[in-house]
Amino acid sequence: MMMKYLACTAAAMFALLASDAARATPIDVTGGPPGTLSPNDLSATILTFDDLALGSLPLYQFSGGALSGSAAIENTSLVGRYAQPVGDTTNYLTVSYPSGAGAVQLVFTSLENYFGLYWASMDSYNTITFLRDQGQLATFSGDAIAGLTGLVADGDQQSPLSNRYVNFDFGAAFYDEVVLSTANFGFEVDNIAFGDPPVPVSEPGTLMLLGSALYGLFIRRRRTA
Repeated sequence: MMMKYLACTAAAMFALLASDAARATPIDVTGGPPGTLSPNDLSATILTFDDLALGSLPLYQFSGGALSGSAAIENTSLVGRYAQPVGDTTNYLTVSYPSGAGAVQLVFTSLENYFGLYWASMDSYNTITFLRDQGQLATFSGDAIAGLTGLVADGDQQSPLSNRYVNFDFGAAFYDEVVLSTANFGFEVDNIAFGDPPVPVSEPGTLMLLGSALYGLFIRRRRTA
């Protein structure tokens, strides 16, 4: 009877811990200070695109993953097509090239829990989607980002309210793929950043807590038997 009681208690506690671990961690979305072109995560890997040739970029392999899709590398502006990000005089990536609608896919070789990008002239029809194992974790339109950060998704090419670094912190959740898409010209980004997940340290502590709880229940049961 005692072993059955302890087994049921252990099963219940493991189920509780499993449900907590599986619970989705909210993604913390923040806008950097005006004029900031770099990520919050100083240890993140940054794709600056400065070493790439100008023009169409159907495929870009980098350390940690690959980028593919409908995009181009530019460092100037073309009216009605793409615009140089405010304060950025270097190469940048414009999504939807050569057509108005298009997307790029970033696939990473390992799980990541931070993502950032300098989002220029943010438009309501720009969208960023995060996936893991090809399953969608979250998707944000320009309007959604504006609502979360206080920025403005009106496509203004000069305003600091629509040209800002945006940080996505996943906390205990992870992604392995990001899709940048747009329904029209254009979606300009630079300094894309991604970070590795932290070293897991909570599991041993969780197991110790479970063991202590079971031991306490065992002692209490013996005293009342």
